[in-house]
Amino acid sequence: MNPIDSHLLFLLNHQWTHPVLDRVLGTLSCTPFWVPFFVVWGLWLIWKFQSRGLACVVVCAFSVLVNEAVISSPLKKLTHRARPHQAQEGVRRVDLAPARPRLLAAFQPLSISFSGPPNPDDHYKRSFPSSHTLNATTLGLVFALFLRSPAWLLLPLLMAWSRIYTGAHWPSDVSASILMGLLSNALILLGAERLWRTRISSWRPELRTNHPTLFFPKPPFPVQIAQPPRDA
Repeated sequence: MNPIDSHLLFLLNHQWTHPVLDRVLGTLSCTPFWVPFFVVWGLWLIWKFQSRGLACVVVCAFSVLVNEAVISSPLKKLTHRARPHQAQEGVRRVDLAPARPRLLAAFQPLSISFSGPPNPDDHYKRSFPSSHTLNATTLGLVFALFLRSPAWLLLPLLMAWSRIYTGAHWPSDVSASILMGLLSNALILLGAERLWRTRISSWRPELRTNHPTLFFPKPPFPVQIAQPPRDA
């Protein structure tokens, strides 16, 4: 057990706590609670930005799929790292009440408990990396570029904090997950931008005029767009 990990976990999970933080970070860390909001947000993007908004939603969905299928799931199985509440006694676990639908949990008391002694027979050890943090990095980076708002970059930091605060991950899990998320999503966004500026603008010439860019105001690479042949 890494002593720095344990020390930071103890500070964020035990000492720097407050009932308001319990509610805010416990809610932020509960993905099922946010699913309806994700759907409404995606529909709003499509309605507001039309083809560009649809492309943004598709990029988000594709990136999350890559996070889970290519990065998170294989690494969890490979590293088989125990979560804090599996490896250390007394870890504070914060979660929303088990209400259905999960939106109703916002109006119910939180579920707060403390982990018992480590169980050597517990084989469901999937602490590294943090899928929540990977996906939050995806959304934060995509929306920061798409909406030209750097405030979205706070999302992965808040999610990382919440995953430590609720006892679900070690600090090293979430910090590494942010770095991996930035790298993988940067590659995906560059590919999406190239596709938008070349293929998409060729299929839909009006997009080339009205929306020449998807994410980056200036091309991060040289792009040659084929011009339609002139009439003889």
